[in-house]
Amino acid sequence: MKHISYIAFLALMLLFPSCGEDRTGEFYALIEDRMWIEDIMRENYLWAEDMPVIEKEDDYFQEPATFFKNLLSKNALNGKGDKYSYMEEKKVEAEEETRSLMLDRTSTYGMEFILTNDPTGTTAHTFARVLYVLPDSPAEKAGIQRGDWISAINKDRITTDNYKLLIQGGNISLARNEVISTENGLGWKAKDTLNMGASIAMEINPFFMSNVYEVEGQKIAYLVYNEFSTGPNNEGTESVYNEQMKQLFAQFKSQSPDAMILDLRYNNGGFLQCAQALGSLLAPASAIGKDFVNLTFNDKADPQVVRYPFDQQYADANLDLNKVYILTGSQTASASEAVINGLIPYMGAENVVLIGTKTEGKNVAMSSFKNEAHGLTLWPVIAFVSNANNEGAYSEGFKPRYELNENSLINWYPLGNPEEYLLKNTLSLITTGTMPDLPTSNEGETQTLRSSIAPKGIRIK
Repeated sequence: MKHISYIAFLALMLLFPSCGEDRTGEFYALIEDRMWIEDIMRENYLWAEDMPVIEKEDDYFQEPATFFKNLLSKNALNGKGDKYSYMEEKKVEAEEETRSLMLDRTSTYGMEFILTNDPTGTTAHTFARVLYVLPDSPAEKAGIQRGDWISAINKDRITTDNYKLLIQGGNISLARNEVISTENGLGWKAKDTLNMGASIAMEINPFFMSNVYEVEGQKIAYLVYNEFSTGPNNEGTESVYNEQMKQLFAQFKSQSPDAMILDLRYNNGGFLQCAQALGSLLAPASAIGKDFVNLTFNDKADPQVVRYPFDQQYADANLDLNKVYILTGSQTASASEAVINGLIPYMGAENVVLIGTKTEGKNVAMSSFKNEAHGLTLWPVIAFVSNANNEGAYSEGFKPRYELNENSLINWYPLGNPEEYLLKNTLSLITTGTMPDLPTSNEGETQTLRSSIAPKGIRIK
């Protein structure tokens, strides 16, 4: 444990005048939470050797969030620095817990969105575009639909500064616009204004939709899987959703599908045991019991490498696939990428067919460390993720074989609709070997400025 200097001790004594009694305990009490943060990080952080040496005792008097951030490696991830480790604080004000800016299953509008520039190029305005809406959510009840262009919140135009009103949970009004054709090309028209009720607690089931399509005499299973979550509370000890996953794949298996499309374009990751379950259901049956994912920890860990196999408990529902089609996007991250990487040694890279846009590139795992006394939870990066071939150098993301960017389209179909851009082309690729709806031009290419879906690390229970 680092010792506090005599000078710093004297400075503290000026704040705590005494009559000769030893008050060092009060001194340590002031910095106890930051010392705990440092101890956890130096013991468990993947890049612990790259953490700065704390030479000034004044640094221990930084706010905990600042102290934690200053410990993170600036050389990690090919010199880009650690952008994934984070800390949660539970602050108490007036005896009430303050709410996070980000919504979760305890408080949600029930929609995900991206923030984009104007696809028509006619304005400098920013729009929120809705990716999907949960059933029975405040967003659905307000009439929000996938593909909607939201231009204003409470009569104020959306910007990169105020867009967080879309994730803060109060009653809000949303102005929707629609793209129209004009004499000069594409332009905008006001559509309507919707009133959305306050966010609510609701179950966010990760299995957004599933179906088996019959096209050209082939049966094709399709699953939109939006989060590697364990159960209604999404805690590491739950297994409810893994059981649902097993049942869902058993239903697929009963129909003897000729192919499988896994839609991970909005899946930002989650728990490793969920990725292990999904991989075990997709892999060739001969892979059961063999390595799926390997985690490599820092040199203080014992063991330093932990192997996670394709799990025997999912063998009965395993589809015994030799090829899988996976829909990806910029929000595809972490555990989603681990599934992609973990299947490659057993199917071959040519048979893990990615369709969409490049993935996030998050090839690290995280774990939580809680300090209830100080209301702190650390989520540091603790391990590299690799597959059975020790391949894990995908920090730049997986580039799809077929690049289809739904953001280049003005109009979107609902997820699961056979006319939906990525699904339509993938169904055609499977049944005819060609894609009929490939882009000939970027009719409305947009830049994603922000997303309500932030990449998660592979979480270890």
